Amino acid sequence: MEEIMLSIYIATYNHERYIARALDSVIMQKANFRFEVLVGEDASTDGTRAILKEYEKKYPGKFTMFYREHNMYREEVRNGEDLKRRCKGKYIIALEGDDFWTDENKIQKQVDFLEAHPEYLAVAHKCVVVGDDSKPNGEVYPDCQDVEYTVRHLACHIMPGQLTTIMYRNFYRDETIDLSLCKSALVPGDRCIYFSICTNGKICCMQEEMSAYRHIITFGSSYSATVGYDFWGYEKMYTAFIQYAKNCNNKETQKYAEYMYMHNLLYGYKEGYITFDKVKENYKKCEKPCRAFFMYISAIFNKNVLKHTVYV
Repeated sequence: MEEIMLSIYIATYNHERYIARALDSVIMQKANFRFEVLVGEDASTDGTRAILKEYEKKYPGKFTMFYREHNMYREEVRNGEDLKRRCKGKYIIALEGDDFWTDENKIQKQVDFLEAHPEYLAVAHKCVVVGDDSKPNGEVYPDCQDVEYTVRHLACHIMPGQLTTIMYRNFYRDETIDLSLCKSALVPGDRCIYFSICTNGKICCMQEEMSAYRHIITFGSSYSATVGYDFWGYEKMYTAFIQYAKNCNNKETQKYAEYMYMHNLLYGYKEGYITFDKVKENYKKCEKPCRAFFMYISAIFNKNVLKHTVYV
């Protein structure tokens, strides 16, 4: 039997209004390789499950559905992570249940790139930001404008692309890199994936728009709609970044991880999330706190005075 070249995983919860659009954007894909589609329905309270069952009947064998008996958000292994661990493809990509792809050749283009460039661990592309009505809402996603994405971009809150745009080698299948950060359940989880990849290799950024990211902050179950700034969440994540970089013996990503940690620490103090005594206690998590502090000062100047996009 032909090898599964790509695994597409779709984690969905309360996406009754959007899931059909997401599935249709997978069905329209034109590819000369075999791919699988894994869908995890996380015990929705709306009609998401009924729609999935309709698609399962209409397209037999196209989707592998996992109907969760209970919501997995509080589980050690959440819905999306469980799907990733089941993926059998050489490459892997997510499609969130409220987003959709806009180019019928998207996955073919990305697989072709990774097949031709083994030196890259992942490839991303641009997206359009849409609202509840699936139409562009005027927002610009903070994606990378350079051909190659690095940890410097991540430190400046620039993403290689939205999660739905990023195809990467299936490390879950061959465990060629340390997956501890990806499996940590820290949030935002996409940043853990990007940091892991940057620590171990390269990400290419195609300057081509091939998907739509639905950004709704007033209602719904998306991360943007339900979570604001979480100082302690970022404190845990950046602490994990530092340790991960040390474990991988990558001094470059460790330097930027310590900068991100210092930035969050000082911002948290400024906003009243942490006391000055706690700042003095916690900055010691940085191996070189003085360097991290001066990177912070330099970043403020480069961003606010020189107006640099990549400012650190």
